[in-house]
Amino acid sequence: MYANLSSGIVMTISASWNRPYSREIDASPQTVWKALADISNWKLWNSGVKSIQINGNFITGSHFSMELADGEVIKSELIDVSAPRHFIDETWVGETVIRVEHRIEVVSGDRCRVVYAVSAEGPEAQIIGEAVSADFPEVLAGLAKYVTGRAAE
Repeated sequence: MYANLSSGIVMTISASWNRPYSREIDASPQTVWKALADISNWKLWNSGVKSIQINGNFITGSHFSMELADGEVIKSELIDVSAPRHFIDETWVGETVIRVEHRIEVVSGDRCRVVYAVSAEGPEAQIIGEAVSADFPEVLAGLAKYVTGRAAE
């Protein structure tokens, strides 16, 4: 925190951290989008999800609660849903905000790249960002296996 006592100005300096994870998948962008937007079935391809509930439809402004495998419950908001290209969810952990953009990029007709771009801002940005995204390579592998119906490489 920076404080200029003579002027009475107090300014908080916030740390930021970001990292993208990606995986090419032998499936059409529409097939991948269908899996991403079907939030109730995330637990079928993401081993970290025990259960999940969404309040409303898979649209901007909806909130969801996800129970992790260890019993912790995470509450998030869909802050930008642009079907069938991407969605961004936002989660607050204390004073740190985590945003994950889930983006589908066309490689060819039946092949796409899925990108999970995580960003964190706040006093514990790097620590929380790294913890939240530590399993993203496995999550993307699980998504690939789920949408292709075969073992992910």
